[in-house]
Amino acid sequence: MFKRLYRGKMCKIIFISNYKSGAGVTNTTINLANQFSKLGKNVLTIDLDSQGTLSEILVYENTNEKYLKDISDVGTLNYIFELYMLKMSKYTNMKLEFSRSMIRKTGSGYSYIPTSPFYRNVKGLDTLASEMKDNIEYLSILKRYIDTIRNEYDYILLDCPPTMNMITKSAFLMSDFYLIPTVLDMVSINGVVWYIKNLENVYKNYCIEGIDSIFVKHYFKEKSKLIGVFYNKIGGNVDSKNTEESFIDALKNENLGVYIFPYDINNYEKFGVLKLKNDFEEFANLVIKRIEKM
Repeated sequence: MFKRLYRGKMCKIIFISNYKSGAGVTNTTINLANQFSKLGKNVLTIDLDSQGTLSEILVYENTNEKYLKDISDVGTLNYIFELYMLKMSKYTNMKLEFSRSMIRKTGSGYSYIPTSPFYRNVKGLDTLASEMKDNIEYLSILKRYIDTIRNEYDYILLDCPPTMNMITKSAFLMSDFYLIPTVLDMVSINGVVWYIKNLENVYKNYCIEGIDSIFVKHYFKEKSKLIGVFYNKIGGNVDSKNTEESFIDALKNENLGVYIFPYDINNYEKFGVLKLKNDFEEFANLVIKRIEKM
């Protein structure tokens, strides 16, 4: 098994997502980043959702611009993707470098790179992803950029959308671990089983069965490991006991050995929630312990 060596700290990249919107992916990313920072970790969050919800929250809370639409195009992840795509199609021999100024700092101590749906010509990440070719050159864009900065961080948290486009696939392939928050209802937990199998198939299709699998596997290294699933946004009118039992049965039927966190994250939804919560404090510590054992 090939592993890439880095001269600095061994950064861990965590892919956070669910096939279903409203599962609390952004809330999870923000609160984990807060808690990791509180533990003295150097953390970077990257918003890969074309809607830019995480970016909107962090820009509002931490900059003078206040609104995502006021951020300069050159300070966004969209800009990185578009320039790499232009380089591959037109300017193959030219070297690309990006300013560190696009990496912004929050008041809580962690950093983030914003994504903007207001990027020039309304080229959100979903539009850019639709323009990508299905090959390793395009899959490698995100990793190429992250490899230039990853030595500076202990953790990079990827806030990923509920879509399986080229950007999401590239994020999964380059991640070391992945984490799935889910609402505890039948529709959501049935979807988690499907989503895990779908993600596993991304690695299989490109790194095992793909036409250039030997190269792709060497480039992206070993498959991302599932840290676990946790129940997020628990509501009072959900029959959680029966739903959880059905979920566990579904995992067994599919032979999926999935760790389920023993913490239920309370339902507190608020735009711009940056407040630390005790349940996330315990959860963050367990996430780190899980990673260290894997």
